[in-house]
Parts: sequence; structure tokens; C-alpha cells
Amino acid sequence: MLCCALIASALVPPVDASACGGVEIMPAIDYRVMGVAQAEQALRDGRTTAAAGSVIRMFPELRRISYDKDPLINRAFRVLAVATARADGALQVAPEVPRELLETWGGASAEERKGNVDWAIRALRRLNEQRKNDPALQTDLGEALARAPEHRGEALKLLGDLAEKDLLASPEGYATLARLRALSGDSAGHDAAASRCEAMAKNTALCRTSGAVGAVGSQS
Repeated sequence: MLCCALIASALVPPVDASACGGVEIMPAIDYRVMGVAQAEQALRDGRTTAAAGSVIRMFPELRRISYDKDPLINRAFRVLAVATARADGALQVAPEVPRELLETWGGASAEERKGNVDWAIRALRRLNEQRKNDPALQTDLGEALARAPEHRGEALKLLGDLAEKDLLASPEGYATLARLRALSGDSAGHDAAASRCEAMAKNTALCRTSGAVGAVGSQS
């Protein structure tokens, strides 16, 4: 229903004034189009909480609806999934959204945090299936996988392969790769990834490996 409403509101054509007895009817405007674009910019700027809160307010049922081929819905999925992963499953959105929309996004328990990260991984896997061989989406998936200890081997391979081809799409991706390499004992690989992160990042603090990969597993 959400997807249908979104598509319908975006496609409503302007109505000819003569058809309404001379009363001009303005076309419907879906302000979520601009809202999603602003959420994407917030995520790029490192304002994870603002990005996630905006998407949750606009699409409160996003977690429960089916994945769709509608571009706007998929962009909203991507923003919320990446923000959730970067927050280790604990989004500090309580001041950003009404209480009735908060659900488990705050990650109050280890179980909730793990469930949120698992959701982010599933969402990004599905987006990667829909749009194969997209380095930006693959980078996002690698980031999310790294937040779950059981998927860190897969994350290391995915991000490492992208880095080898010079296709890692974000400084956060390089920060995550640096941390994974450090955990695996590859100090030279860590230094190379951290250097690339610093070259790309506006705020090089995120390239410090102590914060590049969360400890979802240790919290459980």
C-alpha cells in the first residue's frame, strides 16, 4: 500500500482548469522525493542520526514492507540500512522520531542491536541482487557485513576485492577495510587502507580503526 500510494502521488498529472469549471487544480507533490535526497546528503555528511530519523519519519513501515523496484523506496532502504550498520544497530533517533515510530531502532538490548544489523545486511543484500556489480552498493554491503562477527570474513574479501580494483566507493568503506585487515594481522594492508580513507574523508577521524568496525558481537 505504501509503495502504491507513493507511486500514485508521484504520477498524478496536472488537471486542466476547464475540466473543473475554471478552477485550477495543482498537481500532487510527494515531498518525500526531496526528503530522501536530503537524507542521502545527511548520510554523506556523516549525520547518521539525522539521516535515519528522516527516513523513519517518512517511511514508518519501511521495515515491514516488501522490497520494491521503485527507486525512491530503494533509496530510502539504502539510507536506513547504511545508517543502521554504521550505528552498530543502535540508532540514537529517540529525539528525532515520535515514540510510536521508535520500535527497536534504538537498540536498547544486544538482541535488538543484532536484529537491526541483521536487517541492514538483508536489505543491502537485496539491493545488491537488484542492481548487480554496483561498487557503491557493494561497499555499503561490505560495511554492514563487517558489523556482524560471523560475516567479517565475507566483508574482508568483498571490500578487499573492491580496493584491489580501486572501486571502494567511500571513506567509510576504506576505514572498515583497514579495521578488518588489522584484526586479521595485516598491518601493511591496514596502513594502505587507512591512507586511502584519509585521502577521501572530509573528517579523517573516521579513519581511526578503533571506531571503524563495531562490536555487535561483543555486546551480545
